[in-house]
Amino acid sequence: MTIKAVIFDMGGVLLPAPMHYWKTVESAHNLRSGSVVETILSNDFYSHFKLFEIGQLTSEDLDPLFTHIYNFQNNRVGDVLPIFAEISGQIAHSTLLPEMVELVKSLRLAGYRTILITNNFYTDRARLLPTIPPQVGLLFDDVLESCRLGLRKPETKIYELALERNKLQPSECVFLDDLGPNLKPARAMGITTIKVANSQQAIQELGNILKLDFSFPPETRDCIPREILPVEKVNDIITRRTSSDNIVTAIQKFRHGQSNPTYYIRTIKGSQYVLRKKPNGNLLPKAHQVDREYKIMNALQGLVPLPKTILYDEQTLDTPFYLMEYQKGRIFLNPSLPELTAPERRKVYEEALKTLATIHSVNYEKVGLKDFGRSDGYMSRNLKRWSDAYQMSKTEEIPEMEKLKAYLKENLPKSGKSTIVHGDFRVDNLILEENEIRVKGILDWELSTIGDPLSDLATFLFVYYVPNRLKLLPGIGDHSESDLHRMGIPTIKECLELYAKYTNTPVVDPEIWTYYMAFVVFRFASIVQGVYMRSKLKNASSTEASMLGPLVRKLASEGNQMISKLHASKSYGKLTIIPSGMSPKAQKYYEIVRDIVHNDVIPLELELMEYYEEGENRWTIPNPKIEKLKEKAKTLGVWNLFISEHIDPDQKYGKGLTNLEYAHICELMGRSIFAPEVFNCQAPDTGNMEVLIKYGTEEQKEKWLVPLLNGDIKSCFAMTEPDVASSDATNIQGSIVRVGGEYIINARKWFISNASHPKCRICVFMGQVAGPKKSRIFQQSMILVPMQTEGVKIVRNTHVFGSQDAPGAHPEITFTNVRVPRFRDSSRKTWTRKNSHAMRLIGHAERAIDVMKDRLMTRIAFERTLVQFDSLRKELALSRCEVEQARLLILKAAHMIDTVGPKEAKSEIAMIKVVAPNMAINVIDRAMQQQGARGLTPFTPLASFYVWARSLRVADGPDAVHLETIAKIELKSRL
Repeated sequence: MTIKAVIFDMGGVLLPAPMHYWKTVESAHNLRSGSVVETILSNDFYSHFKLFEIGQLTSEDLDPLFTHIYNFQNNRVGDVLPIFAEISGQIAHSTLLPEMVELVKSLRLAGYRTILITNNFYTDRARLLPTIPPQVGLLFDDVLESCRLGLRKPETKIYELALERNKLQPSECVFLDDLGPNLKPARAMGITTIKVANSQQAIQELGNILKLDFSFPPETRDCIPREILPVEKVNDIITRRTSSDNIVTAIQKFRHGQSNPTYYIRTIKGSQYVLRKKPNGNLLPKAHQVDREYKIMNALQGLVPLPKTILYDEQTLDTPFYLMEYQKGRIFLNPSLPELTAPERRKVYEEALKTLATIHSVNYEKVGLKDFGRSDGYMSRNLKRWSDAYQMSKTEEIPEMEKLKAYLKENLPKSGKSTIVHGDFRVDNLILEENEIRVKGILDWELSTIGDPLSDLATFLFVYYVPNRLKLLPGIGDHSESDLHRMGIPTIKECLELYAKYTNTPVVDPEIWTYYMAFVVFRFASIVQGVYMRSKLKNASSTEASMLGPLVRKLASEGNQMISKLHASKSYGKLTIIPSGMSPKAQKYYEIVRDIVHNDVIPLELELMEYYEEGENRWTIPNPKIEKLKEKAKTLGVWNLFISEHIDPDQKYGKGLTNLEYAHICELMGRSIFAPEVFNCQAPDTGNMEVLIKYGTEEQKEKWLVPLLNGDIKSCFAMTEPDVASSDATNIQGSIVRVGGEYIINARKWFISNASHPKCRICVFMGQVAGPKKSRIFQQSMILVPMQTEGVKIVRNTHVFGSQDAPGAHPEITFTNVRVPRFRDSSRKTWTRKNSHAMRLIGHAERAIDVMKDRLMTRIAFERTLVQFDSLRKELALSRCEVEQARLLILKAAHMIDTVGPKEAKSEIAMIKVVAPNMAINVIDRAMQQQGARGLTPFTPLASFYVWARSLRVADGPDAVHLETIAKIELKSRL
């Protein structure tokens, strides 16, 4: 019977056998050679090892158990031996043997089903860590893991299950394993077996069984009769061009579906070539122009990464062809690049964009391509081409396509810069080096011409609008920006910025870019429609083609939605509810802050928590890593962003952002409790600096404001008193007595945040001025008090939710006959910092939702993942609703402060002080509940977020006070 499937073992076949690792353990721990395997196979231990392989024990359990038995058997006394945890812990980073990866790819391309049966195990008791390398899912049609199935080799049931799941007979399979006992039952069932001693031996034996030569590139196959080239003519071409003894030994056909037949050629000397020719038969005009492909590739030699061209010939074969050298490298068919790590993925996209910029920078006239295409009307001609193609392949009326076509026709961009365009520039048309992320070749120049470079860029970024699920047209369109950041793939905005950087041109205007993306969506929808029509005619090359019909409408709808979003963005007005609507300057700061928060601050959180809770120097030395990040933020210009336009209209101290723009950026800072300080945007310093900017004398600004702006010193704000209800500022009793040119202060204050910081040098003190009073509302004033002034004494650091909150803390302070120079009185408050508190709480809640989603997707309870519980999904949905509502209210308050001032926004400011903390508490509490006890620990940010959110319901005044303010304004507005 014909072989239909090849079954692989993992350890010892796709990966080195664990015995090699155990030898290194024996050497490192001075153990007798071979003693580890002896203990594993011993009667004392092997029964436990079986349980390990069927998932009933984990590496965390087995290493101590193994060590106990090993020590007993070998009279050893010592620590736990890393026999299994080390191997399984590295599995997520393991790379399969390259020659075996190529083998599996070749088998799949040749039409064989690939199956993996592995005896593997869980690393962690939670059973969440990966159990197979990331490449496995891409290479195999089916994977059977012993730890997940509760079955192991050599039990017959696991082989029977593999056959049943894949609808195979034993005689239709070949099985590769390095252990004879695993092969024996498979062989008894009728499966052909290969015992793997090494990769080359196994590949050779499998090739003999299947009658395949695996030394050819996996993407090639034998030629069928109508494809066979005349070997003698090809040989004559090669030998005349190289040497007489460089005889052709093999010609293979490339499998993938280029419209121009493409062949792989190998010679007796090991030289490798690619021959690409025009098809036979009647052809459409201006199609399959291999002469143009050769012309442009030949012209661009040495200027862009390309295979070396050798010759073009119209006479020797039945149709014109060209010959080039074969380039061996990596081609990634899936734009999500699952085979790579996050940094590698980003590097691939960066390299692709650099390569595209290189193509577009070539002076086509200087390289002899002046007549390669018209330099005007490119977009108009292309729109007509794809409109006609769609009309010829239509199977039904799709109004979305007609609407999209009409928009494109009415809004054709003016002819701009003309460059060489590749025409189909995509990740899967690039050959990358085998051992580094560098483009070594660009494939498929069939559509190349002189035209608009932005069409190439739009083609490259089209994958961002395509769903992830389609095999025929893979994309990354279902991934959010957060997903892309985690994956390492740059966002569309980042790609546009990178392209602008590499081409030294301005970033594309959003309106212009929308047109190009809508055009590419229309183009691909037309292509998909053509493929779908061919499936109806029963001559499509892909079995998935018949499923593509609905995708045409979906793509057209996506294009129309892009246009609708553009029109909507123009009518957002001054209330910018999304970050992309901010000014270019604000967007630039937003991206830098996001990068630092996500890539620098969040990874440090646990270490910072330990430092400030338990570190010996937590009260005296600011954390060095935070200080280093501050320097980075300063260098990149994201420093003192809180100073708004209306506080500092001349931008003498800040960046000139609006409150609304800063609100969006502040949300990013709220994703970590440690982030605001990195940008010098931490409370209470921000509010104190605003007071100094607005009301300080030039001398006071020079002495206190400038060092605060530089981050050289810290400040505190002394308002709350233990003796009165301090949420009502008119109750403040701290005594300020004017004596000559000085004030004498006496008071007891507490919860004075930041006062214990080693750099705290100045206190903004609120007290009641002795003497006649116009009104109880105007009897308070704020005074600058240097912390080193005689009579200022920190009594104790008050615990808040069990923490002293080093290094700034929330201490109790006594002021005893403190003498300070007179300072201008002020009964005004600054409102921006209150908005900042609220927007940071949005950041807390957003991060809590991230934690919640991760937990729902990975945690298993009662044999189900948490996401399968309806009540928990509803909690997630409710949290999203509450966050979005709170954000809009906060943005409205910021917008009103910018446009009509804080006095008119008094009600909105009071509302956000009620809504934001309560919303954050609810969302964070749900996330904590789903975490269980872990949610109360520093292992997630939730506990610290909860403390801040709950504290702000007091620190910003109790709800009752704010609700009263809102009610008064509401009743007054109705009278």
